[in-house]
Amino acid sequence: MRLEIRQDGPLSGKFLMERDFHDLEMAAKGQRSAPRLYLYQWEVPTLSLGYHQETGKIDLAKLEASDVPLVRRPTGGAAVLHSEELTYSIVIPEADDLRIGSLLLEFAGRALKAGLTAIGVDAQLDERGETLAPLQNRTSCFARTSRWEVTANGKKIVGSAQRRLESALLQHGSILIGPDHLRIVDFLVTKDETEKMHLRARLADKSTCVGEEIGKSDIVPALRESMADAFLTEYERFRSRVDDTRMVTID
Repeated sequence: MRLEIRQDGPLSGKFLMERDFHDLEMAAKGQRSAPRLYLYQWEVPTLSLGYHQETGKIDLAKLEASDVPLVRRPTGGAAVLHSEELTYSIVIPEADDLRIGSLLLEFAGRALKAGLTAIGVDAQLDERGETLAPLQNRTSCFARTSRWEVTANGKKIVGSAQRRLESALLQHGSILIGPDHLRIVDFLVTKDETEKMHLRARLADKSTCVGEEIGKSDIVPALRESMADAFLTEYERFRSRVDDTRMVTID
């Protein structure tokens, strides 16, 4: 079994989220036999909500006035402003051992770390993660780090989420290239500007981006290539590890 990789240019958030879920549905129905990875970008800055996240903390009027579309992800988690990023999306069918959520998190984390390291980011893999706050108290996906997510200099640089359907599994996430994700604070309902200022400072303290880490911003082609190579390499390594385990016999 081989990992399929597809590269896409900027597309609408509505289309991207619908396609991610469609691929998951196809895998759940047994109509996808191989795992598939998409690497894509968003055609305009777009705010996404997690599958169960309510809109109460989002300033919908400000979004509309700013021409920022709002979409709902098929996965969980908190809000993300998709702008200066490369997004990865991987769907694992039932026949693949990576359909176990914790294994997919680890596999993707190792691939993301390798891809970022290849372009000069001093990336680290968080094998523990922070304590999870209730969803209603979370404002942004990048305000905390989960287990197997990737950091740089102690700050989150990739945010990911999962969704299971039957025995198939979807995981997608944002690889931050620039700092525009911080602008999400402008679209949150807050008591006053002071609270916005504190939220923005906290988010800036918790997250970073590729451009900030390596001092370059024109790195999308290199990042796409390094991520494709890293996911392929890590997938082959994982398959080899699983096959070796299956060959072990007990007398």
